[in-house]
Amino acid sequence: MSDDVTRLDGNAAAGPLARLFAIDATRMIVTCDACYTESRLAQLHLYGGSHGIILRCAKCGTVVLRALERDNVLCLDARGAVRLDLCSQ
Repeated sequence: MSDDVTRLDGNAAAGPLARLFAIDATRMIVTCDACYTESRLAQLHLYGGSHGIILRCAKCGTVVLRALERDNVLCLDARGAVRLDLCSQ
């Protein structure tokens, strides 16, 4: 990993993801494609820097979500997630 990358928890993704979801995104249940662990987004490990944010499974470390903002467009890549469950509570 490069020196400009900082690891945080998934709560740090709340601001950028609020543009995509009408609910608190940190309450979303994310199922990892590699190990099938179900975790709240807030429990994922977030790595961020000038490139955007990367959320990794807390159990196996697989990248489950990526978000990158370019020219006022927020791009979300969820290839590492089998399922995203939006919880209203």
